[in-house]
Amino acid sequence: MSKSDSKIIELRGLIESRISRDRMDFTEMENLPFEQVPFWVVDVETTGGNASDHRIIEIAAIKVREGEMRRVIHTLVNPECSIPYWIQKLTGISNQMIYAAPKSAEVFPWLFSHLKSGIFVAHSAAFDRAFVDWEAKRLGIKTLEMPSLCTVRLSRRLVFDSPGHSLDHLAWYFEQEFGRATGPSSRHRALGDAWVCGKVFLSLLELAQKIGVRTLAELKQLEYMPIKKARRLWKP
Repeated sequence: MSKSDSKIIELRGLIESRISRDRMDFTEMENLPFEQVPFWVVDVETTGGNASDHRIIEIAAIKVREGEMRRVIHTLVNPECSIPYWIQKLTGISNQMIYAAPKSAEVFPWLFSHLKSGIFVAHSAAFDRAFVDWEAKRLGIKTLEMPSLCTVRLSRRLVFDSPGHSLDHLAWYFEQEFGRATGPSSRHRALGDAWVCGKVFLSLLELAQKIGVRTLAELKQLEYMPIKKARRLWKP
């Protein structure tokens, strides 16, 4: 074996080792302090409310780790169908805007390569996750295996004096603002909603710490804990 071949093998081993460290599975992450866990806060805008019948037109994913929002992925997606008028009015995303956007076959394999390690976080996570999974099924690629966390469920167990638990209510409660101008950072746009959801999520993690929740496993337990029991955790 030549010296160049041995160097290539050594380099390949270092790369694979780094990838394996970055791509922990849930069993490796569950006992870590959640500051050390990579979270991906995801939001999608869609052509309708049914994941099996409708398509994603915009997606944003923000990496949260060690109390910081560290990386942003955002793109429009061409759904290869028309966007209903009411969706255009709600989101500000028009058919003209998505005409030149990449199609799902270009977006999701690349996106999944970044989201392979970590926890999928979203507001009403089942909705966003269902749409992402359906895009994978249509493409014939493997769906994400990462576990999910729902900020709606967590907020109902950590926030008891807000008028509600919608993203708007929690943004008001934690004094977060969406972009004011019409654009990617505004309300009902994937980037704007994901950014505010990420800030809300960080605030929820701070509240969770106050009642002794420290690890990812404990955070998952809290997510599905009966609300009355969660309230009792706040009593001295």
